[in-house]
Amino acid sequence: MKTRLILLSFLLISLYVKGQQPRKFIHGQVLNDSIKVENVVIFNINAHTGTTVLPKGYFNILARENDTLVFSGLLFKSKKVVISKEDLGLDLFQVKLQIFTNELAEVVISGKNQDPSLKNKQAIVDKKYADDAQSSPKNTAVPNYNVTENGVNFVRLYKDVLKVLSKNNPKKNNLTDGMTFTELVVKRVNYSFFSETLKIDDDHLKLFLLYCNNDAQAKKYSEKNSDFELMDFLVRKNNEFKKLATSNP
Repeated sequence: MKTRLILLSFLLISLYVKGQQPRKFIHGQVLNDSIKVENVVIFNINAHTGTTVLPKGYFNILARENDTLVFSGLLFKSKKVVISKEDLGLDLFQVKLQIFTNELAEVVISGKNQDPSLKNKQAIVDKKYADDAQSSPKNTAVPNYNVTENGVNFVRLYKDVLKVLSKNNPKKNNLTDGMTFTELVVKRVNYSFFSETLKIDDDHLKLFLLYCNNDAQAKKYSEKNSDFELMDFLVRKNNEFKKLATSNP
């Protein structure tokens, strides 16, 4: 009996230690087959932290086995990845993201306020993606990939957001430049605040942060130490964002 209790104690201790394994930095890269990946935010749901991708899609984030990472970008479908033990041992952990739709790619290429490095990439528009292979003629058996689970047309929302931001920032040539506010938010605000409190779909996360980033008040809140004031600002911006998402469906 005593031996069994000792074995049980060792088992419980080992399980506790395993559950408390310290997080380590994962050096990773986000990729796409057609275009370079940028303007992507990454949240670790379990660690309550996040980061933004660096040039060429590289990123560093603290994680441990069974942590879930959420990837959200302007042009790409959101993705959740559960970290495995093997992932932690990789020199470079790579994640592939799918572009949202050809239609969105066309919006980006023709948009005068977009990153010049994305212009003149006709290959993006010409490329046939599996998710729109039946786009002409329309096939009712194929789901509409322009629409997210909450019924919002992402391409229309993207256009509406850019229209509002261009109007509010007439002298700004590239609305995706200067992501200081976004970088601060993903490090200070938990993913659960966006998903549960603000009810923002993963596909809309980066677009919402872009919308906030281009508000003249964003810098003021990024310089304050109060998380409460920062979250209050996000709540107010979310009310505006939701109106855009639900208008003119």
